[in-house]
Amino acid sequence: MLISAAEWAEERALGPYLIRSEFALRDVSELVQHLGQLQDDLELMLGLTCNPQEIQIHLFRTRSGYIDYVGRRIPEGTKRQALFVQGTDAGRVYAYRHRGLETDVRHETTHALLHTALPYVPIWLDEGLAEYFESPPGLREKHSPHHAELQRAIRQGWKPGIEQLEAKREMLNMDAKDYRDAWGVIHFILHGPSAARESLAAYFEEIHSGRAPTPLSQHLRQRIPNLNQKIIDHLK
Repeated sequence: MLISAAEWAEERALGPYLIRSEFALRDVSELVQHLGQLQDDLELMLGLTCNPQEIQIHLFRTRSGYIDYVGRRIPEGTKRQALFVQGTDAGRVYAYRHRGLETDVRHETTHALLHTALPYVPIWLDEGLAEYFESPPGLREKHSPHHAELQRAIRQGWKPGIEQLEAKREMLNMDAKDYRDAWGVIHFILHGPSAARESLAAYFEEIHSGRAPTPLSQHLRQRIPNLNQKIIDHLK
């Protein structure tokens, strides 16, 4: 049986979001606060303008309720803890209450916002940015678990491999290390040399132009000599 509007425990409009929840939103008040500033943070850090018509966020009390609701609409999404789906009328985020709920909702909502700002977002960049913005605002730069993971990997000879990330065409081709590595490249771009931010801006400009963009790796390598080592030194 599908959930009707009357069966949501709470429904709240917040900026571009329509949040529907099976539990009281006061239980996730910090998440609601973060969602309220996520668009501003993303636009400021990426130099983009998001144009969300509406982003619906559906929060379920239990995994079984989530599976029942999502399974009727996006059967393949039932294997995930949270999901973003871009519809013709609105972006939709689905998640159920669990320990990582707030992280997952920030992650999926980042996808929803990015897809209102750009006509095309490559998988690795989409996921790398979502991994970055999934952390609470005060913890993004210095307290992601990916940072310590990459520092360990660097001691074992890790290399950034941006071109390998760019070759990923489907989300199913992304494994946990790819998400970690994509986060590392994004962290370098956002907190490294100004030339990295300039590369990202040039890449976004090409995407907006409608022509096939030059890979971001090429933009970066044109502006930053010895790019791989610079990324490694940054993450150390």
